[in-house]
Amino acid sequence: MNLKNLSSEWFTLIEILVSITIFSIILVSVFQIYITATDINAKTDITRAVQQNIKSSIEKIAEDVRKNGFDCVQDWYLWSCDLPPLNETIVWNRLKIDGNTYGLWQKSWTWYVLVDATECDDITEKCTLVYNRKPIMNSWVDVKNIQFFISDTLVKKLTVVMTIQPAQWKWIKPNLIKDNRFHFQTTISERTNLN
Repeated sequence: MNLKNLSSEWFTLIEILVSITIFSIILVSVFQIYITATDINAKTDITRAVQQNIKSSIEKIAEDVRKNGFDCVQDWYLWSCDLPPLNETIVWNRLKIDGNTYGLWQKSWTWYVLVDATECDDITEKCTLVYNRKPIMNSWVDVKNIQFFISDTLVKKLTVVMTIQPAQWKWIKPNLIKDNRFHFQTTISERTNLN
């Protein structure tokens, strides 16, 4: 057998190394595109879940305020009910409407415990907005802070300020939780009688 013919049929070591390097670069690029697409998809799902929870909870509070008005706001550890004097504002983290309470509660084993917002600062704490001891947000989100501002002008107004983030799940990266923390504020007016 001729040695010249044998060497032309096989790849050289340099050719193999170059082709492996090119293949590796392509494979890493495809993998990076896949990871980026997965992160974008997860971020979209997270944003949708957070926005849906904000929308449904604020609609529930707004409907309740417009239907029943609001009684007062309370601090989480005080049971006294406070309303502001005319042309002033008062703020606490519990809202009473027609004898029912909205507030920030923390999940403790299988039940919820009334808490102050400072107890929900940690990224791992599971806190939610509760109406009469029943959560009005799903388990996809954690409420990190909520405040109810009542101002008494000619028409009583309620301003709700919330900080919400995605709940910590096994498949959610911590940077996605931090990047998707929402600060939300809206004002709701009591319905006035037009008599």
